Amino acid sequence: MKSLLFTAPALCALAPAALACPSCSVGQGMETLLFVMGFLGVPYLVVTGVLFWMRQLTAGERIDP
Repeated sequence: MKSLLFTAPALCALAPAALACPSCSVGQGMETLLFVMGFLGVPYLVVTGVLFWMRQLTAGERIDP
């Protein structure tokens, strides 16, 4: 109930802009989605690349008895 109390006014505030130009609101939503995916995807790729690089580096430094 508490989340509905906070969500309903936000939806009411955003509804007129979405109804004024549906194609604009969909376009802005897609643009926002791409930005979010970029902000999440780029760090994931960097961390994965560093992880593989570190594994390769440490595998080369192992001393076999």
